[in-house]
Amino acid sequence: MDNTLFQKACDLYESTDIGMYYCGKRINTPNHTYGPEIRNHYLFVLVNKGEASLFHKNGTQKFGAHDMLIMCPGEKIHYAAHTPWSIQWVGLYGQTVESYMRSLSVSGDNPILKIEKYYEMEQVLSELYEISNCGEEQMRCKQMELIWRFFSLLCKKEKKSKSYDIADSAKKIIDYNFDRDLTIKRIADTLHIDSAYLTRKFVERYALNPKEYLIGKRMELAKKLLMQTDATVAQIAASVGYDDALYFSRIFKRKAGASPKEYRKGAE
Repeated sequence: MDNTLFQKACDLYESTDIGMYYCGKRINTPNHTYGPEIRNHYLFVLVNKGEASLFHKNGTQKFGAHDMLIMCPGEKIHYAAHTPWSIQWVGLYGQTVESYMRSLSVSGDNPILKIEKYYEMEQVLSELYEISNCGEEQMRCKQMELIWRFFSLLCKKEKKSKSYDIADSAKKIIDYNFDRDLTIKRIADTLHIDSAYLTRKFVERYALNPKEYLIGKRMELAKKLLMQTDATVAQIAASVGYDDALYFSRIFKRKAGASPKEYRKGAE
């Protein structure tokens, strides 16, 4: 028996958007090999320590510490570690998992990702392991939270590499949602990036920051409503995403050079 191997299985789940089969870890296993084996679900293996060779139809690929090996359904995986091998893993299923995987440049020929936020990823998998098989409903909720964090970290590198896609995606979110309770942090969270990074990439693409672009879209609609309707200032404020009419009026005057009432009067 290999006493360096630890695995915990979860209860069986009905069909759902996302779920976990099991998770586990291996600590300083000598002479470890895996496969050849074909899984019928996604298995994510984070390498904590060690070096290994992955064998596939196109040859041999080296990987090691801070890499993530992603085993996809129906793909044969075979690797051998050259040094003591420490890893963590989680087996996941569901339509949401498949959707995330389509956004990553991962395939049977290229199943390895470098994890930029390694220590955060290691912590997420450690917490998943600790709470697994608990059985308490509260822990189930915590498990789902950790799985979402897992994918946020996993997809971060891919999304960051597409700078222009990030800026364009943020712009589209603003264009379609500027009249709602929208903040730059909320946009950044939706795109799985931090606010500072989003702002930097948005400025590089559009030569203004996303907050100013958001305000500009709101003021553009506010001007139309002031000129074309008899709606009150409070009603217009709410229509363009502001709960506070006084705050809206201050922003409008700063941008338009006149208060909403003055602007409407001047347009008559």
